Amino acid sequence: MISVRRTVLIVLSAWHGLAAVKNLCDLGATFGLVPAAARWRSHNFAAMEKLLAPLRPPRPLLGTLLAGVAAVEGAAAIAFAWGDDELAFTLATALFGSFTLVDEAMADYELDQTHREVLVFVLAAYLVTRRTVSGAD
Repeated sequence: MISVRRTVLIVLSAWHGLAAVKNLCDLGATFGLVPAAARWRSHNFAAMEKLLAPLRPPRPLLGTLLAGVAAVEGAAAIAFAWGDDELAFTLATALFGSFTLVDEAMADYELDQTHREVLVFVLAAYLVTRRTVSGAD
């Protein structure tokens, strides 16, 4: 029988992997590389553009940032799938922790609430999946 711990790790792997794919689809559609990808886009590029508009960053820089997010999400998905819990939770916590910091800096409390909820979810999952002293799965 599959454990609750393993189930949580599988769900987190799938979720981060899907987020990475949707962000890559967003990039492909936004920059006209893969117009058909628009159906699966995350709309995170537009959210970043709106959030950071006061700073007027160039679109290629935003694209690079979103590609970096997708890379971290993909790495977290792989780490969750391979059972490298510490690396996976470190990546996920760093990612969503940094999102909340940017949201706070830009005073976007609606987006901040969403990112904080995900961060709390990731941290709660971390506590649920902690290995026992014996290391049993």
